Amino acid sequence: MLSTVSLGEHFAMRAILENERLIGNDLAASVDSVLSSASARSRANVEALAGLPCGEIERKLAELETHLLYIRAVALVENSRVYCSSALGPIDVPLSAYLEPAHSGQSIALLGQTPFQPGIPVLALFNPTSGNSGVLYVIEGDYLADVLAHGVRYGAESAALAIDGNGVLDDHGRFHSGSTIHAVHSTEVTSHAWPFAIQVASSPGLVARKRWGYRLAFGAVGLLTDGLIAALYLLAFAPRRLLLGAVRHGLKRGEFHVVYQPIVAVTSRSVVGVEALLRWHHAKWGPVSPAVFMDEVESSDMLAEVTRFVLQTALADMNAYPPAASPLRIAVNVAPRDLERKGFVDEVAAAVKSLPPHLNLVLELTERFLLSDSARTSAAFAALKAEGVKFAIDDFGTEYSNLDLLRRFPFDYVKIDRQFVAQVDTGGTDLITGVVALARHFGLQVIAKGVETQSQHDGLLALGVPYAQGYLYQRPVAAQMLAASIRPSVAMANN
Repeated sequence: MLSTVSLGEHFAMRAILENERLIGNDLAASVDSVLSSASARSRANVEALAGLPCGEIERKLAELETHLLYIRAVALVENSRVYCSSALGPIDVPLSAYLEPAHSGQSIALLGQTPFQPGIPVLALFNPTSGNSGVLYVIEGDYLADVLAHGVRYGAESAALAIDGNGVLDDHGRFHSGSTIHAVHSTEVTSHAWPFAIQVASSPGLVARKRWGYRLAFGAVGLLTDGLIAALYLLAFAPRRLLLGAVRHGLKRGEFHVVYQPIVAVTSRSVVGVEALLRWHHAKWGPVSPAVFMDEVESSDMLAEVTRFVLQTALADMNAYPPAASPLRIAVNVAPRDLERKGFVDEVAAAVKSLPPHLNLVLELTERFLLSDSARTSAAFAALKAEGVKFAIDDFGTEYSNLDLLRRFPFDYVKIDRQFVAQVDTGGTDLITGVVALARHFGLQVIAKGVETQSQHDGLLALGVPYAQGYLYQRPVAAQMLAASIRPSVAMANN
């Protein structure tokens, strides 16, 4: 009994640390992107001004700064003195007030404040042009705090950015002079591109749930072999290998199926598309929530098989219908790792070629794990867009990662998460208003998820949200039950 409980504790700690590493890598990639954007975007234009008198270039420098994302100010440095700022004009302060430049190459430093704005943390980045001259970029600490806050949404109690010898910036935008955040369970992930680390600590609730769950499961397995306990262990607490094995067997035994939730035009409630949703009905234990297995599937070799099943099933179901009165979009969820795996583009391209003219494919990607800036990902986007495939970013919020994704990748739709739609009933519409304006700026369409009340529908209509889905319109249904809602609704759109 003690040995099984101890084993459960071991697996619990492994699960906690793995979750922290996943969050840490995600956040490190986001900060890498912020720094790379700040140092590379328009760098040639800015560095061309280095050494020129501030009076001649002050206006030009301020104009260039407006084109640099996440930057509070850009300043020019000559002989280790900062002499011209895009925000303040002519100044004269030592470069050491921000950072000590590296012996060669770029330098970064965290600061609790600057000489001109006390109490406001920033990240300073110095790009040398020659010797101790160059360009100083001052990145707003609030931008970085938004990146770090993204990790708190996925089970972290806290997240922080640390630079050795400088200090720590936490997810609330506070600067700490120490080197670590204080937490019982914490993981540190080091950037491979820049000299900083991300520190992640799991929330006490997550730690307690993991430890209790694994102790219970392994303790129960040590005492009982009853089928119910085995099912609980398999579906909720089983080691990754057993869970993925159950998914693999479930696919072979036909336990998985796809259901569809209509997407409607808010102005007319006519159906313009459907989202394909994977469901698992285990032969012995009944329905299994995707929340139980999809995280593990997305980080395993099973991802290709599951994605292929959903894509082929959804397109076959939609192909079975006679042509609709208007074009219909079929949305299929894929993971960012799908875009990087070999053969994915060819699979989707072949599937698209089999679609009739009235069907269009949309691939939905969740933003909780950031897309990489790899050449393969960019090539996948380009190749699939050339085939007529459209892309949607799911669970859209207000954090830095969303804005960065919209800048880096050619999305067509943004989907507002249900938690923000629910706030419409209580008058909380500011975020949705901002998303609609942002989408218009990027030339994107907005889809609101989780619409459950008439007041939410009316609020979205007033805010100019063009598309929505949710229980108010229809719950997810099997393919054979979908035709009755699609054809009359589409016909309504043409009347």
